Amino acid sequence: MRGALRAYLKHPLDTRMYSYTAAEYWQWAYKVSPADLPAAEAMLAEVREYLPSLDDHERRNTEGLLAFLERQRR
Repeated sequence: MRGALRAYLKHPLDTRMYSYTAAEYWQWAYKVSPADLPAAEAMLAEVREYLPSLDDHERRNTEGLLAFLERQRR
């Protein structure tokens, strides 16, 4: 999984795909590979940084995705 995601990230991604990939990576790391969690958290931090640059629709969707991940932590 780690290798597949890292290979995928070498290609240019739009913000929506990057957010989705970061979320998938985080979920996998959280459940299966704690050693990858810091890298996944860093990706989510990048997603949070570019939230203000998104249009309203994409920002709401991305915020919803981040909120979903936060609920999974509990």
